[in-house]
Amino acid sequence: MHLKRIGSFKFSIAILIVAVVQSTFGCFSSSDEEGMSNVPAASDAGAGSLLLHKPTPQEGTFSEFEDQKLVDALSLSDSDTSVYEALGGKPVEPGAEALSAEKPTESSVEAKSVGPPASLELPPSPPPSRLAAGLGKFRDNPLRQKDLATDSTLSETKAKRATSKSKSKVGYSKKEPFDPVKANGPIFVGWPKPLVALVITGRQDGYLEPCGCAGLDRMKGGFSRRYSLFQMLRKKGWPVVGIDVGGLCKGFGRQAELKFHTTVEAMSKMQYDAIGFGTSDLRFPAAELVSVAASTDDVKSPFTSANVGLFGFDSGITSPYKVVDISNMKIGVVSVIGKKYQREINNDEIEFSAPEDALAKVLPKLRSQKCNLLVLLAYTTRAETIELAKRFPEFALVVVSDGAPEPPPKPEFIEGMDTMLVEVGEKGMDAIVLGLYDDPKNPSRYQRVPLDSRFPQTNEMRLIMAAYQDQLKELGFEGLGLRAVPHPRRKLLGEFVGSKECAKCHEEEYDIWKKTGHAKAYSTLVELDPPRNFDPECISCHVIGWHPTQYFPYEGGFLSAEETPKMVDVGCENCHGPGSAHVEAELGSDEELKEKLREATILTKDEAKKRHCMSCHDLDNSPDFNFDIYWPNIAHGEDAE
Repeated sequence: MHLKRIGSFKFSIAILIVAVVQSTFGCFSSSDEEGMSNVPAASDAGAGSLLLHKPTPQEGTFSEFEDQKLVDALSLSDSDTSVYEALGGKPVEPGAEALSAEKPTESSVEAKSVGPPASLELPPSPPPSRLAAGLGKFRDNPLRQKDLATDSTLSETKAKRATSKSKSKVGYSKKEPFDPVKANGPIFVGWPKPLVALVITGRQDGYLEPCGCAGLDRMKGGFSRRYSLFQMLRKKGWPVVGIDVGGLCKGFGRQAELKFHTTVEAMSKMQYDAIGFGTSDLRFPAAELVSVAASTDDVKSPFTSANVGLFGFDSGITSPYKVVDISNMKIGVVSVIGKKYQREINNDEIEFSAPEDALAKVLPKLRSQKCNLLVLLAYTTRAETIELAKRFPEFALVVVSDGAPEPPPKPEFIEGMDTMLVEVGEKGMDAIVLGLYDDPKNPSRYQRVPLDSRFPQTNEMRLIMAAYQDQLKELGFEGLGLRAVPHPRRKLLGEFVGSKECAKCHEEEYDIWKKTGHAKAYSTLVELDPPRNFDPECISCHVIGWHPTQYFPYEGGFLSAEETPKMVDVGCENCHGPGSAHVEAELGSDEELKEKLREATILTKDEAKKRHCMSCHDLDNSPDFNFDIYWPNIAHGEDAE
């Protein structure tokens, strides 16, 4: 395909940027192409030697959080039992056998595994089919997981995936305490300590933290909870490898760039070993990407891609692969971005190559490293991912960006192969943990981990989020590149006047509004920790005079609590439109104009349900919302009956 290149001037700029890159990734230990560790390989195996095959029952295992040591591991005091219970934990009597008899839930599955143990002598190079070497013919191979309730092949999950994509969820309205374990299921049921725990994520799409103004306990996702997961696993003594398929942030402008840097800082705290690039990531200026993705002699960045060259492949900025040395294993990780997504990127500072060409070039280098496991991070369509997996069977594990909003509860395998395919969901709401074991019978286990309120908030991530909010405050709307635009109905309705102006004639309606959450919407942002009242993505649904989903102000709308105090909170004009023309008409004598503007400001219940309320009260921001239940709280005028 056509390769995008740039001149030597921009390349020189890139070199300067690399020279002053901050040591963001000083905590990473994975090696890149030029900096491989000299730790000897666990065996003389060829790349991709580890297999994924059928598990057998294990004894002496433990259920999720039932080891009382976890309380100490998370540094919880005796007074922190509520947090421990929120994690789903139950103390175990000393000497009591863990619940090995407890049946795993649908979301906790002993997978086709990664095996054989690292100490086992393996063939010097991977055979055409990794099912060879004494494992028998493919059709008779136990790797097919015939004992599962449903055979997790791609062809048999298409219907489920389509159903998952089309389902619409309704917000909760009950006020009883939310139990995340009851709602989303326990995790790590029956898991012994793994040799390595792969934490697999992707498609964060800029969702740094779930909205904190309503129903936070019911929401999933956020870096604080993900950090808690990493910490929990490490405190339990599990060797952890973090990998991400890409798609960290999306959008344009200064705020999106700040979110990208904040995301990278958070992931560095979690000590990710390999991160790929997604479509939205590569739309940022190459200089922004280089500032976090380039490695130096002292700092090894986790970013990697075999077919993306920042400022061209000749610059050498982008590492084509990573090799992680951990627990006497070598795990090779390669990332590619698909052809379809390459065409969606218009960035002359980035050079691309075809995924299959890049993989063919990089695989011999990984084979020379004698990796025990090869992982492909594929930011591609599902169809292209399957094509690549079949063309390069050396990859025992393939992570794909495409898929349903929620990852499958069970591991999937590409039909006709023993290659495991892992989806990551969207918005960072879930993580996949794949445990690798030194056990030929059960070499791996798969767990979908919902990042829900069982995981406590952490001070480390709070500080990062606070710094991000401080940057937004310091830059202000102008520094973020936001410009006020005329309201689309300004010619008819005029300008914003504030809810108190409406109260002069609509006293009864105003009194109803004062009793609702809308009347204190702005204060909910101020009271958050950290506060979010300078964040355009939050402000837009908490003040008057902003577009609720595009995050920009209208002329005459909210600027700040000091400059525009009449525009704080969600008021009359959020739903009925600017009111100055209506107010002026009512003070005049033109009856026809009065009637016209009265009609123009009417919002019926049906219109509110179809297009208005859900612009802010969606699942991302208001999971408890149910229109039919909450409407009576704000209904006024003719719809109050």
